This record gives sequence, C-alpha cells and structure tokens, in this order.
Amino acid sequence: HVQASDSATVAAYGSATVAAYGSATVEAYGSATVEAHGSATVQAHDSATVRASAWVAIHLHSAHATVAGRHIIDVTGLDLQDPATWCAYHGVQVDDDGRARLYKAVDDNLAAGHAWQPTTYPVGQTVTAPDWRDDNSCGHGLHVCPRPAQARDHYHEATRYLEVAVPVDQLRPIDDSKAKAPEVYVVREVDLSGRPVEVVAES
Repeated sequence: HVQASDSATVAAYGSATVAAYGSATVEAYGSATVEAHGSATVQAHDSATVRASAWVAIHLHSAHATVAGRHIIDVTGLDLQDPATWCAYHGVQVDDDGRARLYKAVDDNLAAGHAWQPTTYPVGQTVTAPDWRDDNSCGHGLHVCPRPAQARDHYHEATRYLEVAVPVDQLRPIDDSKAKAPEVYVVREVDLSGRPVEVVAES
C-alpha cells in the first residue's frame, strides 16, 4: 500500500494499492488499485482499477482496466504501429517535407549498437542499416526515439546525443519509446534536452 502526494511518481504492479494526492503521477499495472484525488494523473494498464475525483486525468491504456472519473483519455483505440499516429502521440516534430525529427544516443565516437557491430553516425550524413527488415520488431534497423532521454534509456553507456531526420512513411514503431528505420539523416548533435550542441572547430 502506497500513499503518493505532492509531485511523487509511482509505478504500481500486482495487487498494489495506491492513494494518490496533489500532483502525484501513478502508472498502474496488473490488478493494482488506485484512488486518485487533487490534480493527480493516472496511467491505467492491464486490469488496473482506478477511482478518481473530478480533476484527475486518467489515461486509459487497456480495455480490461476499470476506471471511474470525469476526465478519461482513452488511447486504447489508437494504432501506435501507424508511423504518423505514433509521431502525433509522442509529439514528434514532423517537417513540411514529411521527415520526423527523432533522437539517437551514441558514444564518444558517435557510434552505437552491439559491441561486435557498432554503427557510426557522422553529422551531416545519411546512415543506412545493412540488415533492414520491414517489420515492427526490435532489431534489423536503426533505432530512434522521440526524446534524447528515451534514447539514453536504451543505451546506458551513451555520452552524446544526435538529432536525426527520418521520413515518417519509413518509420516502424516498435513500442511506446522507440521505432526503427532503414536509414536516418544525422542533422546535428544535441544535449539531453534536445538543444543543439555548438561544435568548436579544431585549430
């Protein structure tokens, strides 16, 4: 049993029970039960049960969840394997030419990937996956994320971050935090917040 208040964040699994107040955020999975009040936010997955007061926002991610509240955002009908829908859901910038701006986490040498087959991502160049497979499964493509921080979650050794451009119709969403593509154009280096990093030329 957890009581979450102020700006706390809680992930509840199994048969956990959470009472959320203030501006707390709760992600509920399994058969967890959440009582939410104030301006709390709840993400309801699996068979979770949520009872919320009038100003709580509930994001419904599963048709099996039971929710009671005034502000329910039902995303169960979204096709998040559709590239355009996936981009819109994550707030990804899409340029007028139809290219999505996404992010890649790399090491000091602008490389990422398996230790035995790293891929280098030079700024200003197009990088192509040698093993591309057109599906929505992990692997066999170049993996990208909506935010630099999400890219870091998939590559903990990362020390640098890159903004890349990918035609939306070439994207293949894998899950809630990453997609893959047959090729990406490396736009520039950015920091963890997505702000451009000024590159100082060597004298």
